[in-house]
This record gives sequence, structure tokens and C-alpha cells, in this order.
Amino acid sequence: MSNEPKGPRIFYGWLVVAACFAATFTLGEALFTFGVFFKPLKNEFGWSRALVSSGYTAFLIGYCISVMTGGRLADRYSPRPILFVSGLLAGFGISLCSQIQNVNQLRIFLFIGGLGAGATWSVPTSTVQRWFYRRRRAGVALGIVVAGFGVGCLVFAPLINYLVLTYGWRGAYLFAGILFFIILAISSLIIKQAPANTGTVSQGERSMPNHQTIHSWGTGKAVTTSSFAGITFIHCVAVLAFQILAVHFVPHATDADISPTASAAALGLLGGLSVPGRIVSGFISDKVAWQKTLVLSCFGMSLSLPLLLFLKEYWMLYCFVFFYGLCHGSRVSAHIGILGEFYGLRSLGELIGISTAIAVFIGAFAPYVAGFIFDTTGSYSVVFTIVMLLFLISGIIAHTMKRPELMISS
Repeated sequence: MSNEPKGPRIFYGWLVVAACFAATFTLGEALFTFGVFFKPLKNEFGWSRALVSSGYTAFLIGYCISVMTGGRLADRYSPRPILFVSGLLAGFGISLCSQIQNVNQLRIFLFIGGLGAGATWSVPTSTVQRWFYRRRRAGVALGIVVAGFGVGCLVFAPLINYLVLTYGWRGAYLFAGILFFIILAISSLIIKQAPANTGTVSQGERSMPNHQTIHSWGTGKAVTTSSFAGITFIHCVAVLAFQILAVHFVPHATDADISPTASAAALGLLGGLSVPGRIVSGFISDKVAWQKTLVLSCFGMSLSLPLLLFLKEYWMLYCFVFFYGLCHGSRVSAHIGILGEFYGLRSLGELIGISTAIAVFIGAFAPYVAGFIFDTTGSYSVVFTIVMLLFLISGIIAHTMKRPELMISS
């Protein structure tokens, strides 16, 4: 009988997937529930829609700083302390919103929350790709992690709406901040830095054939390529659209005589339906490249927007939610996956952070601009038409984009 130790039956990377899923799950609360707070804040303080939106813009500016800094740190250090500190900072900032008395306090407290929230995207998405580098089901693992955000949207939008209706918006903010910290603290106990030999496999895992050489790009050279510019532009459009929907979807739906409860549920469902899109795109990516998924996703979102643009009935609302949610989910996975596929692992966290930070910084002003356009025209028609055309352009760029596979980084 052999005395040799047996390999682990369960690859620890799958526990890391669970922890990373929990981390991105919190973003469903941080990024997708401000629309639920929108009208309660507007009604209590008498602020315009543009002024209320400025609080979310402040959150996104903090998020930009955090997502880039967190990604850079994750390329060099263990993700565990990064996530714990992020949870502490974001939870504190969100909880403070329960005490606001003026718009400047709203901006400052949400900025603090954003400083913590950004790392919960760049850190988990880069960490999981390191654990599953050259493993089968790598795309599935990444799909599960980015699906955490969609599940968070599905759970938190109706939950926060219930808390607002039951305990008021101040009580809802306090609960949201505490919950954010608890989830991040628990996930940080499980997550670990990927071992140096990520190309090795344990019992029950099969190595993915090395179909192609993937150069490990440095940040300086990667960001100068036209492919990175194209990926970032597409991400900018998607984030811009997302931020507009996060803030103005519920107000737009209620303006069309959809009930506040149904509007909040549809907002959550919009994020929830992105979950199958994220996961299915992971399975597909294990067979084909991420680029085709990106193309189809952009065109799909463009074609779904007329349903929102001419919203009049409940069926139009839920048809939009279904099609846009699926395409949005697959686009999210494709953005993260294509960066790892094109540029390798060396600076992956920082590249995710830079691309996301640029997109979120630009998108940060989108809710304010959309609110200003509404205040000026009395309608969101101009806003949604522009977004529809931008997605159409993004699909064309994704289709024509070339992989920089012949370029070698230093």
C-alpha cells in the first residue's frame, strides 16, 4: 500500500472563486441601488435630479481611485488585506450616509464609500484568473466571479427598496454599510494569493492545452496598444450606460406610470438576468475567443434600447430587462477575459484597474448629464438615443479590433 500523500480532491481555487464571488456580490449593493434612494432623497431635500445624481458621481470618482489602486496592489501583494480594508472603508462611508443633512455630506460620504468599493472588482477578477491560469474551466471560474455582481443587483435592489419603505432611507443606508463590511470581512478570510506555480494542476483538474503563446505584458506597453484603447472605449460606453441606468432607470420607469415597487424589482432583475449571461459566456470562452462574445453583446444592448426609449407598458419594461441584462452580463465577462487573454497575468490587476477607472471616471458624470438633459428637455429620449448609437459603434470596434499577439513586451 502506497504511503505517498494524495493530492487534494478539491482544488482550493474553487474556494477562492466563492470568496471572490462574495466580494463582487457586494458591488450589486454599492453600484446598483442608488436609484432606489434617488426619489426619497429628492423628496426630502427638494434637490433637482442633477443635484441628487452628483452624489453618485462622487461615489464613482472614489471608485475610480480604488479600482486602479486595488488592482495594482493585487499584482504585488496578497488580496486578503486589500479586501478587508476595502470593506472597512466602504462600509463606513455608506453607513455615514444615514446621517446626511446636505448635498455636500452626501458627496463626501459616498466618495469615501467609493474609495473602498473599487477594489472589490479589480482584486477578485484578477485573482481568480491567476488561480486558474491554463486550467480547464478558467472561463467558467471567471464567469462565476463576475456573476456575483449580477446576483448582488438581483438581491439588493428589492431588499434596499423594502428597507427604505419599512425603515426609511436613513435606516436602509445604515444597514447597507454594515452588511457590506461583514461580507467583505468574511470573504477576505477565505481568499489567498495564487501560488507561484499556477500552471500546475491538482487531482481532479486537467491542464488546459496551450493553444497559443500569451506574452506577459508590462503595463507601459500594454496601454499603448490600439487593442487596449478599443477595449477601454467599449468599456467606457458600457459603464456610462450602466451608471445612467443605475440612477435613472427607476425614475424613468415611474415616469411611465410603472409602480415604484415594480420599477425597483425590474432594476434588480436587470442585474440578476446578467448572471446567466456572465456564466454562459464563460463556458463559451473555453471553446472560442472572448472577442466574438464582446461583439454580440454590444449589438444586443444597442438593439434592446428602443424598448426603454419608448417605454409605455410593463411588458416593454421586462422585455428590455431580459435582453439587455443577458447581453450586459456577457459583455462584463468578455471585458475581463479579453484583457487576460490578450495581455497575460503580469499586470492584469492593474490593466483591469486602469481600463475600469477610465470607464468609471467618464461614466461618473453620465448620471449628472442625464439628469441635466432631463431637467432641460423633460425627457430621457435624447439620453437613451445617444447610448443606443454608442453601443452600435462599440460593436463595430469590437469586430474590427486586432489581437496584439505578434508584439512582445519587455
